[in-house]
Amino acid sequence: MCNFKKTLLTIIMGSFTMITVAQDFLPETLPWNGKSKSLIASPTDPWVTPGELTGLTESPSYEETMAWLEKLDENSPYITMIPIGLSEQGRAIQMLIVSKNQEFTADEIARSKKPLILFQAGIHAGEIDGKDAGMMLLRDINQGEKLELLDEANLLFIPILNVDGHERKSEYGRVNQRGPKIMGWRTNAVNLNLNRDYTKLETAGIKAVAKVINDYDPDLYIDIHVTDGADYQYDVTYGFVETGGYSPEISSWLSTQFKPEVDQALKDHGHIPGPLLFAANGQDFSEGNVAFSFSPRFSHTYGDIRHLPAILIENHSLKPFEQRVLGTYVFLEQAIKSVGDHFESLQNAVESDSDQSMESVVVKYGFRETPADSMEFLGIKSEKITSALTGNEYVSWQAEPITQQVPSILMDRPVSSVPVPKAYWIPSEWKEVIQKMKEHGIQMEVLEEAKELNLEYSTVTDYRMVSQPYEGKMRFQSFDLAKKYRKLTLQPGSVRVKTDQPLGELAVILLEPESVDSFFQWGYFNTILSQTEYMETYVMEPMIQSMLDQDPALKTRFEEELAKDEAFAKSPRRIYRWFYEQTPYIDQNWKVIPVGREW
Repeated sequence: MCNFKKTLLTIIMGSFTMITVAQDFLPETLPWNGKSKSLIASPTDPWVTPGELTGLTESPSYEETMAWLEKLDENSPYITMIPIGLSEQGRAIQMLIVSKNQEFTADEIARSKKPLILFQAGIHAGEIDGKDAGMMLLRDINQGEKLELLDEANLLFIPILNVDGHERKSEYGRVNQRGPKIMGWRTNAVNLNLNRDYTKLETAGIKAVAKVINDYDPDLYIDIHVTDGADYQYDVTYGFVETGGYSPEISSWLSTQFKPEVDQALKDHGHIPGPLLFAANGQDFSEGNVAFSFSPRFSHTYGDIRHLPAILIENHSLKPFEQRVLGTYVFLEQAIKSVGDHFESLQNAVESDSDQSMESVVVKYGFRETPADSMEFLGIKSEKITSALTGNEYVSWQAEPITQQVPSILMDRPVSSVPVPKAYWIPSEWKEVIQKMKEHGIQMEVLEEAKELNLEYSTVTDYRMVSQPYEGKMRFQSFDLAKKYRKLTLQPGSVRVKTDQPLGELAVILLEPESVDSFFQWGYFNTILSQTEYMETYVMEPMIQSMLDQDPALKTRFEEELAKDEAFAKSPRRIYRWFYEQTPYIDQNWKVIPVGREW
């Protein structure tokens, strides 16, 4: 081999070696020796999990996970594992049903007097803590000394939701996360983010979850993630919609009855629980923590609008995998106990939120004009360093715990709301939208014969699209709307969606165009923006003259347009367009959003 080739190979291999140890550049972690380490099974235990055999430095593959869970299923009368969907690449999405009374069907569980808890792992497949924690917890319930937990609740456990992303695994999955050694990928096989899909329902995983929620009607829903971002002392951060949501009584229950008990259990086991954390300046918390108002495309806010108590766990990515898994175990175990102990009050909260009056629905929240009270923040000391390479200033974490008082910036101020009609009508030709409404579990009446109706519709008067797709969709950057009544004949198969139903708020969020997660803003009605018929100028010129001669009021309006808009007056194209829109030849459906409101 020539010297040049040897040199090139040395450079390439050197670069590769640097990449393979990229996690060595993560900030130094704080020492930890929590009580929860006692939860790890001995390597000689016949039910030790594959992850425990590695000292919780690795997590098993899809095949290894399912084989271990199938064995647990076969050896316990209290577990059954069922497929709830098929991934884009054809893998089964499995769910375990755990019941001491062996109530394994949706009907049996519905008749049970016990609460039902649904927890899922791997919606972002690299963030897999919940899978290993769930395996350990189910082992201890079914083969250990914690069977009494099933006196408190029945359980549904989805160990890997994004199964295809889980199997797109390598040592290069999540460079900002401290383990496991091999990690899966954030998105699914067609590069869609499942935790942006709860309203549009495009992924096999979230369609499966929606069906589980509709079929089994859980009393608590827990979605387990791992964070990105800054360093701090907290190892288990989690949140729910505390203010600015659609289920205030559920929020109160989670804040006052659930959270204090879970926090105490975590502290007792050597963990540091905290709220969801988002640095206001994107780097450190010197300028405060932002409590965002998530839209219902996310799991816990989707639960909130359904009046389903829902929690988002975000374990801290810079803490070791072992510490995060054990913290998740403690969280889930205490969640079972707390829901069992306070089930009656939880049911009352759900019933109260489900029965609240609904004259209008908030479709957009903004930040408060001034920050809320400051919060005590358990941070990590940092310093800002100017890069010699780029000149950019970046944060360097120093592995030294500090306590700060930082502003708590809340995004719970209602900015925009819409009045709620008696019902919505969706024409039969918009089958994809109708199907998605069904998959959400929204009640609908289906027309069996054609019917003429006079309904209110929104028309897009002006709009601008984003320059790049988001989650595969071309969304709106901005738009203006006008409302007017139209008399139309809807064909058989069209549906009426009444708003006085359990998922009435969700129907409003999906169908009102002002909602950021409406089908309109997600782009499902974009074809209405295309004009398909035009009028030639040799027809327009004589027709315009005739229109002006016959209609003095039209002539006055035209002269007013010329006077107030110089650009309009100088644009033959816009003048022709203006007159065309005054004629009955213009497409009456152009830019009309095909969702009618019945008042």
